[in-house]
Amino acid sequence: MACAPPLSKRKKRPMRLSDKIGQLALAGACTFAAACTGQISGHPAGASGAGDMSSGSSGGSGSPIASSGMAPASGSASSGAGATTGAVTVTGPASVLNLPTAPLPGTLLHRLTAWEFTNSMQDLLGSAVPLAPVEADTLVGGFATVGASSVSISPAGIGQYETVIGNATAFAFADAAHATAVLACMPQGTTDTTCLTQAINAFGRRAFRRPLTSAETTRFLNLVTTIGNQAGSTVLVGLRHAVWAILQSPSFLYRVELGAASAADGGRLKYTSFEMASRLAATLWASVPDDTLLDAAAQDSLSTPAGITAQAQRMIADARVHRALTSFTDQLFDAFTLGQSDKDPMLFPAFTPALRAAMLTELELRIDDTVFTQKTDFLSLYESPSTFVNKDLATYYGVPLMATDTAFHKVDFPAGSPRVGLLGAGAILVAHAHPQRTSPTSRGKFVSEMLLCRAIPPPPPGVPPLPPMAPAGSTVRQILTVHRSQPTCAACHGRMDPMGFGMEGFDAAGQARTTDNGQPIDASGTLDGAMFTNLAELGTALRKNANTGPCLVSKLYENALGRLPLDLDGAALDQLIGQFVSAGNRVDQVLVNLVTNDGFRFVAPM
Repeated sequence: MACAPPLSKRKKRPMRLSDKIGQLALAGACTFAAACTGQISGHPAGASGAGDMSSGSSGGSGSPIASSGMAPASGSASSGAGATTGAVTVTGPASVLNLPTAPLPGTLLHRLTAWEFTNSMQDLLGSAVPLAPVEADTLVGGFATVGASSVSISPAGIGQYETVIGNATAFAFADAAHATAVLACMPQGTTDTTCLTQAINAFGRRAFRRPLTSAETTRFLNLVTTIGNQAGSTVLVGLRHAVWAILQSPSFLYRVELGAASAADGGRLKYTSFEMASRLAATLWASVPDDTLLDAAAQDSLSTPAGITAQAQRMIADARVHRALTSFTDQLFDAFTLGQSDKDPMLFPAFTPALRAAMLTELELRIDDTVFTQKTDFLSLYESPSTFVNKDLATYYGVPLMATDTAFHKVDFPAGSPRVGLLGAGAILVAHAHPQRTSPTSRGKFVSEMLLCRAIPPPPPGVPPLPPMAPAGSTVRQILTVHRSQPTCAACHGRMDPMGFGMEGFDAAGQARTTDNGQPIDASGTLDGAMFTNLAELGTALRKNANTGPCLVSKLYENALGRLPLDLDGAALDQLIGQFVSAGNRVDQVLVNLVTNDGFRFVAPM
């Protein structure tokens, strides 16, 4: 983007104080960045796939966040981090992922994603703070964190930040009782410089994920006193505007993690302790660091794997970790597509927005229970008969329940249920189907790309779309068989459709069925030579597949680093995959291993 003009010049009206705040943030952004335009991560933004092949790489999200990016300051990616090319030869477990060869990645600035912005604002200003939408995330490879390192904020988006943050700070500083929960101390007036300095430095350290510089402290203190001393104003009003300015600063809206040359590591660019605090908080909490983590950074204890492990284990035990896992779950299983999946009400009258929301909650609870409550084998989810339902979802699934069981609770599907395994979750089945019919292609593409890490190219130009409904007397399977007879379609559909057929026992709205257009369902297919006849057997084949575990680890790594894994990440991924297997495929353990891995601690892996 081109740096936006000062807010005061966009509308012909007298300059307000909020305009000055906006100018402060914009001036900082334009000074801070070498450029405010273009691609900043080396990966293209946007979506792949279209029509009946859509899934796993949506171009946008309904989450409220600015799609923004900022180039590193000139010289910040020094020591040749972005200039050297080449790749390692991957011969270990990661070799099944076919990672692309590309130039070594340079340092990135990571714009806060929608979820990170929301959590950070609530952690800083209180959970009740009102937050309205700003510009939407862009998903790259299925993940907002990758998109946040790749795209730019629009001038209109800057104005949205000003408004959203302004309303939030007005709530947080509505009175002394609210402000006391935000500030380290409550100053008695604008002359109480000791408390003012303490309050600004403590809040700024958490928001910026590092200590404020003396110049920053002076600037925000001057703002407090200048506004607080105006006629009819108070120190509380001055503090509100200083916090408003802090939260519009690029140092809050972007995670600034550039690394520094480490002599002990052969001059490699290594993230500093405060940068590691920022990375840990984003990865494990999807938020800003707390004071304990920042205190550890101040002691430089995050410069070693042992120090990082101690903090990571503490953070994993904190309730905030569930937010980060929820975000990862929603993206891995394509909740964006689920949110856009309306169904034909004439064909599926029982499918409602409330039911769709319940399906998403079910999926999130299943993952969270496996990772943080049971702390067991993640891959067992693909064969598990257990799930979570509320009254509406239990009725929809045909699960017996007590009349008092209205809230979400854990249940087991009856023996012989066709819905056994994670792929039977309504959220997955609904997201990857059309309004009027199923799509084995879309469902198979999702499994291929997000669960097996096998990219499917977009369809070639000129291929006619499939009909929205199967013609009378034909099944979806039959029309896809004809479609695959075309040479231009056979290669890709031959990779997707056989997996998607395993989910044909469920209609476009996620309900079990035995017929399609009056004909018996054929849910047989193959996955890398493993034959299956139904969803349960597909789940077993997926669990046993050599790609499934490594792909999950790769997706966790990609989401944490905010970039697509490359061949040069092979050694780091080999180590993480080996640790994942040794820990019994436990995600809680691989998260700790990930943040202590060299691929996470250094700007570029070896």
